[in-house]
Amino acid sequence: MAVVSTPQTGKLTLSVSESVAGKTVVHNRIFSGVKATANAQDSFDSLNALAGLQSMTVAGMSRTTMADLANA
Repeated sequence: MAVVSTPQTGKLTLSVSESVAGKTVVHNRIFSGVKATANAQDSFDSLNALAGLQSMTVAGMSRTTMADLANA
């Protein structure tokens, strides 16, 4: 059976790390309300701009897109 996927919303996550008492601690900065139709390059450019504002080391970046699924 065919399925239709309709993009709804997305979020960007910027993971930063710091050393606390000799251990690496990772913090996630989550930016929600991102257009689900935003392309990967725009998402990457936005996360890079946000990474430049951080005082901690960037540990990773990700994009999550939510979609409604329905039978076609």
